[in-house]
Amino acid sequence: MNSKRILFPIILLVGCAAQIASDIYAPSLPAIASNLQTSITKVQLSMVVFMFGLAVSQLIYGPISEGFGRKIPLTGGLIILLIGDLISLFAPTIEVLIIGRVIQGCGAGACASLWRSIFRDTFEGAELAKYGAYFSIFVTFIVPATPALGGYLQEYFNWRASFIFLSIYAFTTLLMVIILFKETSAHHHVDRLKVRFIIDSFKHIFSSPIFMGYTVCTFLCYGAFFSWFAIGPVLLINIVGISPVEFGWIALFVGGLATAFGGWVNGRFVTTLGTAYMLRSGFVIMIIAGFLMFIGKLLFGINLIVIVAPMILFYFGVTFIWPSAFAGAFAPFGKMAGYAGAVYGFMQISGAAVIGTLVSYLPHQNQIPLAFVFIGSSILSWIVFEKVVRKKELLL
Repeated sequence: MNSKRILFPIILLVGCAAQIASDIYAPSLPAIASNLQTSITKVQLSMVVFMFGLAVSQLIYGPISEGFGRKIPLTGGLIILLIGDLISLFAPTIEVLIIGRVIQGCGAGACASLWRSIFRDTFEGAELAKYGAYFSIFVTFIVPATPALGGYLQEYFNWRASFIFLSIYAFTTLLMVIILFKETSAHHHVDRLKVRFIIDSFKHIFSSPIFMGYTVCTFLCYGAFFSWFAIGPVLLINIVGISPVEFGWIALFVGGLATAFGGWVNGRFVTTLGTAYMLRSGFVIMIIAGFLMFIGKLLFGINLIVIVAPMILFYFGVTFIWPSAFAGAFAPFGKMAGYAGAVYGFMQISGAAVIGTLVSYLPHQNQIPLAFVFIGSSILSWIVFEKVVRKKELLL
């Protein structure tokens, strides 16, 4: 039996692994392009292919966890993640770096898919809310701090230092899982790996309008969120002229401050105003952020304030989306948490992969493309929520 005080830090390490691997070298994008003598677009693709590997692999880890439990696929995924870290660390060309990033994504898919399932296996009722709040507090500061760490590693060492850190992180997490983690799933069975069961389970989840509606909202909003990490370093480092360290601190300030305050506001009012109200508020705020970024370019050109201020507002608004969409999607699938977690994670990360790919080919001379991504993704998410999710929920 797992001690919850021991299990919680393991869940925290596992739950943050994919996001840290995704974001830590964002301040190094221009430096990688220079060092490997390649284009910014190809370096941005190294971020995107990580997301593709991360998204698709979750559809594999989810069913495996339903058949063999959480520990076996999680251990295997962390080993694959470590291999990808090492390939990326020693990559002599952008092509090898891209291969390493794909492998990283395929390994990190275990972390992204299974932490939710492990969390759902372990905690219920008041404990679920309590430890969920603790998890949110830690993630609010750990994940936004990642680009700041990457900025310092780039400034005082080079871009490869970020992959040294990731290798140590993956190895430490792997050891903790092997030594301290005991199986949390009470429902796994090899019969759940039968082709018919897998097909029926995915069919049941994909045919749920509420689940898919919420996950499409997540797809679009997370895609817009990820676009900042693809375009932001290029705009602020190459165009505005700040240093990688300064970019890291800005990312920490934008992410930490806005998400912490947004999380507090959401937690304070969601019980009285309801999730639908908070989701709509989030969509409105995100749309306003996009318009402010667009208008700022027209009126004031390109500078730190007109880019960062709308980003703070966007982060604040998107913080209203994650918890309500997650809760709404998972509510009917408590006994299928592995499959539901795999599909939810697949849809969320696919948003980053698809929209991130499109963004990497857009012009990088100003913030207008990013503004249009914010506006378009937010409006489409709102339409899906109203026309699919709310329409179905009101009929139940």
